[in-house]
Amino acid sequence: MAKLAAVAMEVVCDTQANMAKFEKYIAEAAAQNVDLIVFPELSLQGLPVGLTAFESPKAVSLHTLGEYVPEGENVQHLIELAKKNDMYIAWSMIEQDKERFDVLYNTGVLVGPEGYVGKYRKVHQPLVERLYFYPGNGEYPVFDTRIGKVGLQVCFDKAYPEVARSLAVQGAEIIVSPNAWRVTERTEEDPDFRLGNVFAFARAMENMVFFVEATHAGPCRMGHSRIIGPNPMQVCATTGYDEGIAIAEVDIQKEILNARLVGMAGSDLLKDRKPGTYSKLVENTPYTLNYGLPHDEPQSVEIVEGQS
Repeated sequence: MAKLAAVAMEVVCDTQANMAKFEKYIAEAAAQNVDLIVFPELSLQGLPVGLTAFESPKAVSLHTLGEYVPEGENVQHLIELAKKNDMYIAWSMIEQDKERFDVLYNTGVLVGPEGYVGKYRKVHQPLVERLYFYPGNGEYPVFDTRIGKVGLQVCFDKAYPEVARSLAVQGAEIIVSPNAWRVTERTEEDPDFRLGNVFAFARAMENMVFFVEATHAGPCRMGHSRIIGPNPMQVCATTGYDEGIAIAEVDIQKEILNARLVGMAGSDLLKDRKPGTYSKLVENTPYTLNYGLPHDEPQSVEIVEGQS
């Protein structure tokens, strides 16, 4: 059994204030023996930019907030908290490139009782986010932990099934997704809310894994941080629109086995794939998969047949 937690919180452009909330929720989770706690996207330093128009002064301000991973002061503090409380902590933050001062990433980080576990640099960037951050290079990492194999993705990545599938075929049992999903109105009828909902449940269901997403609370934010199980529409725990923490105790392997062997009468959506028929995913198409990497010319990413 493992206890998973997802935090919904209002994020400000003040690292100390955000860290105080981190500490509060970590203490609350530790009191309930939580094994993994997930915080929202860019919840450590905040995000002083909008996504609908590029603003140079705000872009400059981002560079005062970035940290190295894992050497940064706040990253090291969270590592110590993970060790002290014997839990894994995941979040997304502004990462400063170690070789180029002008390069920033939106980076998911995982730390735990053993210290720094790993990171993932967000690949899919909506609207003008791509003008503030460089994309990751398309490596989708899965990390071995004492509670199972954990894969990282960040927010808009959940709109692309290839990301979660890449994690699942590497054996991920839990996909962690820090989010800052926006909505127009705080209602479940809001089109953006519906969209965020569909993506989250689809990624859990089509891969038959746990999907843990933590998102911002407050005006124009989706809230509803939650733990979604591998069985159809399985909500193990959720917050509402406002700040809070959702905690669920789950038997990870038992629930995944139930989903793959029982829940759909033996229709295991991973086992029953037919990768050899997905040729369009491994051929050059008008939508060539090129990533602009900060240190090199844009490179084509080779996709190996059978890994789609």
